Amino acid sequence: MNRICGKSCQSITMRYPLCRTVFCIIIGAASFVQAEVSMPNVFSNHAVLQRNKEIPVWGKASSGEQVTVALGTQTKTVTTPSNGEWRITLDPMEAAGPLTMTIKGKNTISVTDIYIGEVWQVAGQSNMDTRLSFYPNLADSIAEANFPLMRYFTLRQPGQSIGGMNPWLIVTPSTARNLSATGYFFGKEILESTKVAVGLVVTAVGGTTVTQWMDPATLAAHPDITNSDKGRMWDTWVTPVAGYGIKGTIWIQGEQNCNAKDAPGYGDRFKLLIQGWRSAWGQGDFPFYFGQLSSTSGIAGPNDVSYVAQVREGQRLALSLPHTAMSVNFDIGKGDWHYPDKPEAGRRLSLPARALLYGQNNLVYSGPQYIGKIIDGNKIKLRFTHTGGGLVAKNGTLSGFAIAADSGPFVWGTATISGDTVIVSSSSVDNPSRVRYGWSNVPNASLYNKDGLPASPFSTESPDIP
Repeated sequence: MNRICGKSCQSITMRYPLCRTVFCIIIGAASFVQAEVSMPNVFSNHAVLQRNKEIPVWGKASSGEQVTVALGTQTKTVTTPSNGEWRITLDPMEAAGPLTMTIKGKNTISVTDIYIGEVWQVAGQSNMDTRLSFYPNLADSIAEANFPLMRYFTLRQPGQSIGGMNPWLIVTPSTARNLSATGYFFGKEILESTKVAVGLVVTAVGGTTVTQWMDPATLAAHPDITNSDKGRMWDTWVTPVAGYGIKGTIWIQGEQNCNAKDAPGYGDRFKLLIQGWRSAWGQGDFPFYFGQLSSTSGIAGPNDVSYVAQVREGQRLALSLPHTAMSVNFDIGKGDWHYPDKPEAGRRLSLPARALLYGQNNLVYSGPQYIGKIIDGNKIKLRFTHTGGGLVAKNGTLSGFAIAADSGPFVWGTATISGDTVIVSSSSVDNPSRVRYGWSNVPNASLYNKDGLPASPFSTESPDIP
């Protein structure tokens, strides 16, 4: 019962149910008309706002109410439209803090200890969702997590069914345990590189498919996506922060799509998701960096029908979109999707941000990526980019290359490095036309660059990436 209702009103409405219904409608309408200015929790104490970009701020108030937002040296006012939802866009600001944001209408809200810095969305399924406390090997990392300038906003806490109700938290030994492990180690790298506040907005839920994360506009434009649970994760765990100012997104997902139905089309779905999120945010083609699938279990064979490999290939092909980058993870976990080496996963995801966005221009940020082939008699020459200091066979011997003719099975090939290329052949294949590399649940693959980053698995049967 609304607090303005006294005991006499409560007695009347309990005795007469119809009166209770009408009374609640009247009170609800009055509450809306006289609504106080409010904001979602993503704008709360300790928040980090993205530097050097326009800063969207929004909330609710009464229709026609003037709302003023003040931050730093700027003040902006808007009149709330009839739906009660107001929005103000503040001008870009350089790194700063701590600051207080004041939001004033019929009431006044003060949001304190705000920093202007670097904000990253941390998204995907379990390998992004699992928290530091999930991994026994990361107990020391929790104990040492004392970073006043690193903050996080997790949409989903354990057992929570509604997104966006949690506050911003400063990373300390007492708060770090519920932070995404991969996100934490990524954030540490960004903090060390930039020396400004780092905010992590975590929208990740284990056991989820790529279509569950698609935005409504993308789903409406693609009625062929018929999954009954399409868009469900977006509705609950992304909507509260969609449009919040960010530098970019880091993403690990795809395990749940490793099946006969989803794997062949994963790449197309994934590209739709990236494009849809960029459109929904309204901040241009912001950086979208993703981790390729790790390994599960099994023994590699030259003709594997691997759904894991198909999803990896779909992820690789998403590199055709602008401002994307991919880390390769098949070598940091085997036997279980939830590999414990999250420090390395976070570090690898940070490399493109550090190299492309934060001034470390000479940093090699990717392992070798296949870009095309040349057939020369009974050999196929594979061309690569991101070779860094040069191609190298880890442990001294190249493995993981399978070769085939136009028809017929793949067989293991003999591979040698020649400059920035790899030459593959087999005495049992006279007229080769196709090569696969690392095409299995658990790749027996050893091509790296001298900077220690593994080459992505690939198939020459896929289109070349421009």
